[in-house]
Amino acid sequence: GTQECWDINVTKTHELIERLNRDVCQHVIYFSTASLLDRHNRLLPEAGQLGTDYIRSKYDCLQTLPQMALSDRMTVLYPTLVLGGDEQMPYSHVSGGLPEVVNWINVIRFLKVTGSFHFMHAADIAQVVRHFVEHPPHALQHHVLGNEAYTVDRAIREICTYLDRHIYFQVPLSGWLVDFLIKVFNIQMAEWDRFCLNYRHFIYDRTISPAALGLPAHCPTMADVLKTR
Repeated sequence: GTQECWDINVTKTHELIERLNRDVCQHVIYFSTASLLDRHNRLLPEAGQLGTDYIRSKYDCLQTLPQMALSDRMTVLYPTLVLGGDEQMPYSHVSGGLPEVVNWINVIRFLKVTGSFHFMHAADIAQVVRHFVEHPPHALQHHVLGNEAYTVDRAIREICTYLDRHIYFQVPLSGWLVDFLIKVFNIQMAEWDRFCLNYRHFIYDRTISPAALGLPAHCPTMADVLKTR
């Protein structure tokens, strides 16, 4: 619900941070979302204008953080696509959808899609967070969490290789074809969905990962993720 999003992501987040004792609290790590940023790690205006309730509430909260009392002791982390989970731990939204991708791989492998993204496994996010816990900042810091950028085609190739599926040819999924399929199948799209479809490349100038901090990585590639899933 709209009101609940603002209550949790803006009002209560502010109240919680403002109640922290400056004489005791050494460091605040705040999780935002990389959906708020453009390719140069700057705020993306469309996120505040067209985003879902969740994204717009995170956008509003982010803009007010520099004015907060503990902003000089704050690290803001922007996760990209989060993977992870197993039989004992809940799957992330993306990992939970991987079996559906596998079910459709015999169709997907013949499509060529323009787009790119970053991802990071939850175990690697934990490594980065631990690093920042052990090395608290002396000023407000912003970091996008993500491994190297992946194209959609590379992800498809790695999934096909893992599943031993061959790619004999690929049909480019152009913009006009996508629009045609949306109309034919009467797919309902919100403004933010449409923007993301046109934006296509959710990549960033600077990302941070365990490797960037000199730490061992749990899942630096999509192939590694598939082995764990």
